[in-house]
Amino acid sequence: MNLVKPVRRFWWWCQSFLKKQQKLIFSAGLAGILLFVLLNNVLPLLPQFKSKKSLGIVGQYTLNTLPRQLTPTLGRGLFRLTDSGEVSADLAQGYQLADNGSRYLVYLSPEVFWNDGTPIISRDLAFDLPEVTVSYPDERTIEFRLTQPYSPFLTLLTRPVFKDKTIGAGEYSIKTISWQGPYLKRLRLTGKNQELDYRFYLSNPAAWLGFRLGEVDRLENLIINPLNESWQNKVEVTGNLNRQAYLVVLFNLTDGNLANKSLRQALAYAIKNKSGDTAGRALSPISPDSWAFNPNVKPYNYNPQQAKTLLEKFEQESSAGGLPAQAGRLALTLGTSASFLELAEAVAASWQETLNLQVSVKTVNSIEPGWQAILVAQEIPPDPDQHALWHSTQPTNLTHYSDLKVDKLLEDGRQISDQARRREIYQDFQRFLVEDSPAIFLSHPVTYTITRK
Repeated sequence: MNLVKPVRRFWWWCQSFLKKQQKLIFSAGLAGILLFVLLNNVLPLLPQFKSKKSLGIVGQYTLNTLPRQLTPTLGRGLFRLTDSGEVSADLAQGYQLADNGSRYLVYLSPEVFWNDGTPIISRDLAFDLPEVTVSYPDERTIEFRLTQPYSPFLTLLTRPVFKDKTIGAGEYSIKTISWQGPYLKRLRLTGKNQELDYRFYLSNPAAWLGFRLGEVDRLENLIINPLNESWQNKVEVTGNLNRQAYLVVLFNLTDGNLANKSLRQALAYAIKNKSGDTAGRALSPISPDSWAFNPNVKPYNYNPQQAKTLLEKFEQESSAGGLPAQAGRLALTLGTSASFLELAEAVAASWQETLNLQVSVKTVNSIEPGWQAILVAQEIPPDPDQHALWHSTQPTNLTHYSDLKVDKLLEDGRQISDQARRREIYQDFQRFLVEDSPAIFLSHPVTYTITRK
């Protein structure tokens, strides 16, 4: 009986409270329902705030030649490259090779979507591939017919794909593109929560000027660090060894002296510290991360005695070949860009000290007629195919290197599909090329990212 009375009092108090506050309770409930409807149905339709990043890249690029570290941001391709340069499935679930390697049937994965939510079908995809005919047998199949076998072909299909040239299959779509001639000037990407604004600069000094003027808040893939002490507390700097590029001294083999292999090898042995301040020594034109890399090529470690012996051999061969004797010290000119001037001067100093050569270093912006040697940075292609760089018929073979064995290896390497056989071919290619020394491979560069604090 004593328990019933407190319960009744509490019940009467609740009834009284609800009666007095019913308008307030009704209003709060209605507001809650309206807020729920707003959050779930209206807000998604309103423009959303997106964080923005402005970034600078040095180099001349098209959408098909962007640096490997940038392409995953731009979007997904039919295939992707592993760290060792092998091709694996991405939007495609597989492929079939036919007609002795000149026809590829690529099969789309059944559950892939554009970032607007629509499913990806074969006819959404457009490809601009020279000497390749593209057809679409069904919604999940794409057929590529090549005029001749080309084993690196799948690496071309790792490029990001788009629907209507803007809608991607990754996190971002293309918002706007600006061009400077055939090359990218500005590329703006938009994602669900973020926009990326890339600006492309022709040189490191131009990029650094753009950073100082506030055009970008981050510079990526810089080959040199342009900072002085006044900027140390204003920015964050990170450096990474870039094993997908190398610094190299290229020789012009049409030069009367540098056509001689003994002289080129002497110059290779005479450089004291080929890796500079880094541990990233480059041994060949193929990345040490690649499945085709040959670690057993001749390293040309600093050997002053061997360098002098080879120089004497060059002098004997020149005399026997009827070439005029050198008047005084042998003179060479080494060209380079402003970015690598310090390294070029160190190379020249090694040649002068070890071989008593007369070496002049000059800053150049392009290949000049009659050049002898240049120090440049070279990006490494994702596939070990080096036909464009070293085959004797190619205008992009800057050294004018010509060797029948190497030509044949380069021709076979791009026609044979079996990877084990290709590995043998490219390991032989590296061994012969490095032995002939049309170039001295120095180091893999450290590339810098500079971010404003």
